Amino acid sequence: MATNTQTVSNANDTLARRRQANTTLLMHRQQEVYAKLPQIEDMGYEITALGADFTLARLAKNEERAAQLKQQMSALEQQRKALLVENGFAADYLDPIYTCPVCRDKGFADGKICSCLKQEIVKQRQNMLTSLSPAPQTTFEQFSLEYYPDTTDEHGINPRRQMQQILTYCKKYAEGFSRSRRSILMLGTSGLGKTHLSCAIAGECVKKGFVVMYASSQSMFEQFESNRYDTQNILNDILGCDLFILDDLGTEYMTAHGLSILYNIINTRMLNGTPCIFSTNLTSQKALTAKYGEKIVSRLLGSCDTLYFVGEDIRFKKR
Repeated sequence: MATNTQTVSNANDTLARRRQANTTLLMHRQQEVYAKLPQIEDMGYEITALGADFTLARLAKNEERAAQLKQQMSALEQQRKALLVENGFAADYLDPIYTCPVCRDKGFADGKICSCLKQEIVKQRQNMLTSLSPAPQTTFEQFSLEYYPDTTDEHGINPRRQMQQILTYCKKYAEGFSRSRRSILMLGTSGLGKTHLSCAIAGECVKKGFVVMYASSQSMFEQFESNRYDTQNILNDILGCDLFILDDLGTEYMTAHGLSILYNIINTRMLNGTPCIFSTNLTSQKALTAKYGEKIVSRLLGSCDTLYFVGEDIRFKKR
């Protein structure tokens, strides 16, 4: 189950590895230059010593002395750069190396989160969704209507037309996604594309920078049951993310503890006005009520746009 805490932690770890890699690269450059031009190393020591004196002068509010020291440091730095260029190196060859010069790979600049960390968090969310989803990296373009019959049944339902309407709805939902969108309940038997479309929506939302969490119902409730006394962080992430996707409702073994967790998720996010996408192979209100009880199902149906998936198992057709 992907949590916001995990993705942020992974993104910060990536920035830490960048800092370490850039520090190592700079050390190798220094060794290369000092072996050829030992006077460059001496200049570095002298600049460091002048910098310490400059700091002391500023602390003592001796601005005249501080200005002199600053001028000396600048002149010595120019000499060092000129010597580097004369010997075939770039003038900035020994300057600190940063992948992101704005925040210097720290993730924050001027007290605000840097765009590089935001981008890495989005990347980590995409990676997490891909690793957890049974339909990784699915897109709307990959959703083919050819597998749905273009014939009208005895109930007046044409599967291809109905699935075209559902596909259009899901595309518009993703395009205009916000934290105030209504939730979605996807109903239909196995293999009709519910997971595919929910993950396609998730992918588009992640690209826009929204925090999306995905979990299969079975794995989520197993985790809550096996870690009853250490679930609050995960639950907080579920309640606080922009979009929560709970796939395959009805496949889990449900306990009283699990029912209380599910009620908490549905009720809290409904009250907060934050959307969820639920998918289930249980195709009727009666079946849902028998599994989860009237209190949960009434909130589920009342807070969701219901999409009825029809047709034949497309996974079987593909095989």
